[in-house]
Amino acid sequence: MHDDRNLVEARLERVLRERIRPAVHPVTTPLTVEIWSTPDEPVPVAEGLAAPTRPIAPGTPWGTPWGTSWFKVTGTVPAEWAGRTVEAVLDLGFTPRTPGFQCEGLVYRPDGTPVKGLHPRNTYVRVGSPVAGGEQVHWRVEAASNPDLDASGVPFQPTPMGDRATAGDAPQYVLGELRLAVFDETVWNLVMDLEVLGELMAELPVDGARRWEILRAVGAALDAVDLQDVGGTAERARSCLA
Repeated sequence: MHDDRNLVEARLERVLRERIRPAVHPVTTPLTVEIWSTPDEPVPVAEGLAAPTRPIAPGTPWGTPWGTSWFKVTGTVPAEWAGRTVEAVLDLGFTPRTPGFQCEGLVYRPDGTPVKGLHPRNTYVRVGSPVAGGEQVHWRVEAASNPDLDASGVPFQPTPMGDRATAGDAPQYVLGELRLAVFDETVWNLVMDLEVLGELMAELPVDGARRWEILRAVGAALDAVDLQDVGGTAERARSCLA
């Protein structure tokens, strides 16, 4: 029985990571991205919005320790996405381990109105629900390249990265993908259900009846998901968890 439990838990994490979470945004298109790094900080928002930018591509290092960069993010919602919910997914190069003690961002409209913050567990910005198709996306992102002070796995240890005077000027992050994406709310709900139940199982007694009930339900849900059509079978899988 313990082997069965371990197999289901391992399968849950693998299927979530490889198939179900990616299906939350099943269709994507890249955004155009440019960058300006401040020579010093802080700078007023108006200066960051008006600063000259240069193109930057995913995979490019950016951000000196404790520095600030401003990203210009633009794009157009494809006409064929009309009637669907669309988000921008903006990966600044986050370390997935935890929010805080790493890079973070604040999204602005062109007029300087703040939209929302960005961190590794919250990388989306809603464009429309539903969209008409053809909407123009134009945002600026004020991004702080705070060093990842927990990278060694031993937090709160003395490090030269903790002081700007000793941290050097090597880029701290590598820009990830910034893209427009269709958002599938049913798949997102399935992800939330499975994640919460997985976390609950981890807290329950190993041989407790409730843990085994959840384990069986999670196994049935995973069996119900067609991994070639996650969006089309997500609601069926959720019904196994009710």
